[in-house]
Amino acid sequence: MAPAAPLPRPLRMEPGERFESVCGTRPGAGAEIVSAHLARVVGAPLPTPHSTDAGEIAVLEDDGSFFFSDPGHHNHVDLASVTNAFYRTHGDDYDAISVWLSSGLTDWLGSPTAFAAEISVRNLTQGIGLDLFDVGTGFGSPARLLGVLSMNGLLSYPANPDTNLLEGELTPLEILGHELGHLWSSYVYVDSGGSPSPALLGRDRQHWNFFLDTDASYMDGCDWVSVGPDSFFTDSVTTGYGRLDLYVMGLMSASEIDSFVVVNDPHDFDPPGNYVPAYPPLNHLGCRGRPTWWHVSDIEAVHGPRVPDAASAPHAFRMAFILVTANGNAATPADLSKLETMRSRFPGTFAYATRGRGTLDASLDSRAGRVCIAHTPLPDTETPLASRPVGCRVTIAQAGIPIALDPASVAALWRPAGGGGWTRIPLAPVAPDSFAGSLPPLPSDGGAEYVLVAASDSAGIDATDPPAGTSAPHVYQAGPDLAPPTIAHVPVRRQAARLLPQTLLARVTDNLGVDSVWVEVAVDGGTRSTVGAVRVGADSFAVSLGEGLVQDQRLAYQFRARDAAAARNLSAPGAADDTLLVGRNWLNDFENGAERYLHTPGRYSYRDAWHLAQEQSSPPGGTAWKCGAGGEGAYPPHLDSSLLLPTLTDLVPGTLLLFDHAYDLEQADASTAWDGARLEGVIGGSGWQVMTPAAGYTHTYLSNSSPFERGTACWSGHSGGWRTEIVDLTALAPGPAVVRFHMLADDYIGFGGWYVDHVRILYPGTAGVPSATGPLTISRPWPNPARSELRLSVSLSRETRGEWSLYDVSGRRVADLWKGVAGPGGFEMRGSLARLPAGLYFSRLMLDGREAATARIALVR
Repeated sequence: MAPAAPLPRPLRMEPGERFESVCGTRPGAGAEIVSAHLARVVGAPLPTPHSTDAGEIAVLEDDGSFFFSDPGHHNHVDLASVTNAFYRTHGDDYDAISVWLSSGLTDWLGSPTAFAAEISVRNLTQGIGLDLFDVGTGFGSPARLLGVLSMNGLLSYPANPDTNLLEGELTPLEILGHELGHLWSSYVYVDSGGSPSPALLGRDRQHWNFFLDTDASYMDGCDWVSVGPDSFFTDSVTTGYGRLDLYVMGLMSASEIDSFVVVNDPHDFDPPGNYVPAYPPLNHLGCRGRPTWWHVSDIEAVHGPRVPDAASAPHAFRMAFILVTANGNAATPADLSKLETMRSRFPGTFAYATRGRGTLDASLDSRAGRVCIAHTPLPDTETPLASRPVGCRVTIAQAGIPIALDPASVAALWRPAGGGGWTRIPLAPVAPDSFAGSLPPLPSDGGAEYVLVAASDSAGIDATDPPAGTSAPHVYQAGPDLAPPTIAHVPVRRQAARLLPQTLLARVTDNLGVDSVWVEVAVDGGTRSTVGAVRVGADSFAVSLGEGLVQDQRLAYQFRARDAAAARNLSAPGAADDTLLVGRNWLNDFENGAERYLHTPGRYSYRDAWHLAQEQSSPPGGTAWKCGAGGEGAYPPHLDSSLLLPTLTDLVPGTLLLFDHAYDLEQADASTAWDGARLEGVIGGSGWQVMTPAAGYTHTYLSNSSPFERGTACWSGHSGGWRTEIVDLTALAPGPAVVRFHMLADDYIGFGGWYVDHVRILYPGTAGVPSATGPLTISRPWPNPARSELRLSVSLSRETRGEWSLYDVSGRRVADLWKGVAGPGGFEMRGSLARLPAGLYFSRLMLDGREAATARIALVR
């Protein structure tokens, strides 16, 4: 059948050939570099002062995320990083983006002769040989972008865009047209005797057949002319888009196309040669052969009609031209001149190539930057009769149109609380981007309101802090302060003796300011002592407690704080101490830090994306480890990222690892993964081994990329929220052993990432945990394939409420297989499959309301 979606198609030149490209079956996966998985460690963003719109060209200076190197020291462009940087300062207004590299930069596309490539981002069109898919959000385009054209280094292009390249068959403008055409062409099969046939396709089955009369298409094939009943001759190549191209592009209706011929069984070539369907276009070639005529109806018999059809499909397109420069470098006039020539010429080339049926807008939607004010709100004060110093940092977040700050505009608007007019107080520069001034004293105790303002040198581009301005200003109170500090802390209820001392964190805030923070502690009800806390952030304080304690001891503790007021207000003691029980089991919830956890890239040049995050956690409202981007963005590609637990030195058979996790990773389908995550362990120096959870993994890895070889197990897709995994660590006993959470992402875009929280190591026989002889275990459903009944075995450590359901591939629940309460020990669930049609399904087991296992089920009749 036709491919699900296209890989990038590098256009490249080989000895003795005009060009060749490497194609595949997936939207946007790296051109034959998926197996290389080459990246580097994620670093902090770099300043990019040279990013700007130069006329109709968007110049983007590398911010540290645009490039990565493989072990062979080849340079790769992370196109998702480039396009996300572009969309941060431009609208989602483009069907295609062409990315060009400044002279001296290159993009390794899998071959030293690779020239350019197209990466598909979105296909919403039916009937053109591609599945529907949409990964545009990962590229920064929620709605419109169809694909990215990676055009490589400008140094490879002549100044004259009419100069022939690639053995003389394509000009730079035609190369651009070739890559743009790959948004739609050429993927269609035809119906041949009731079976799909790739008779029209040639190289990689993503270009036209050399022996197909393509009207001398940019997309390969030739213009074949019949000079006799069995004699044919090519009289032109690569002159534009052919009728088949225009049909799949939505620019020509099926009724306008009569038929198209393929020369079969070609022989008696003149000049002689080994010509095959994958051969690149060649002019002035003669041969004998048998013609076969095909029609659009033969395409529709396989793929259905094109939807939308030519009457309603877009005929006008828009492309952005991006020039990427190395960090610290501005665009050179020579590069800008060369690219501007191609940009200004290409709309005319496109109109000619589409026979006037299509138009292309190559203009840039340039937008100006914005003013940014950074300011820490003033605390309350006990001296109303004194003026108050106020300061801020004011910067410009540049976009396509450069702007500058108007220093004279930086000011504070101030008034006593309760209403009245605002007094404007200019702030003077004290550093290149810092400003300071003084707010007036209040006549007596009371409150005051203020707002900071700043403007650019362009009319209408300004900012206020707070953003709502005078409708919601900053407020501070003046006069005696009697309010004590507020303390927020997530207690640690138990911890293993070998993980002590335990770091404890508290957030301490006060309307006036915090003077000191400490912890009152007592061991086993003994004498209380005081331990000072250390400031580790603007309002965060840390203390380490419990060093030297042994199993079964209890550490009672309570955070206390005093503010900076004249009254020296003291936080009120809590109703009861927090108590930490020292035991053998581990508990790590990460609200109090994770200093013993290490994270690292697995291999040279790969990225590491593990960090502590607070977007989501288990339970909610806390801190978790995340492998992915900061905030809600997509994780970067090129990951081989591991989070390592502290070394386990006293493992015994039956020791369990429990953890909660949630993930959103790029799957290929419901059972195979492009990006995956799994648990691995190593004892001594024996090498990492896959640790299989009781519920099993959900996917197998699709690409053959060490260490996740093709067919090996992993989690992928979407977890459906937080779920708990249980892993038996018996294979690592007696230690010393290390366990790691390991995530691998290929050279394409990322998704939401992997969150890990509430990590526990539970030893057999310890109070309140499952016994090593009876942990939760869940079998795979059987029989599979199934006919009339499905079974599932579970072993439970306690009474548990269960719900086992069956879903179709659209995610709809189609059957309740089993529902009820099961007691401790072994139990077998049985579910009827009667009245369900044959097909592919998925079972989901919920235990006590949490997803415990999923499995793919094939139902046969």
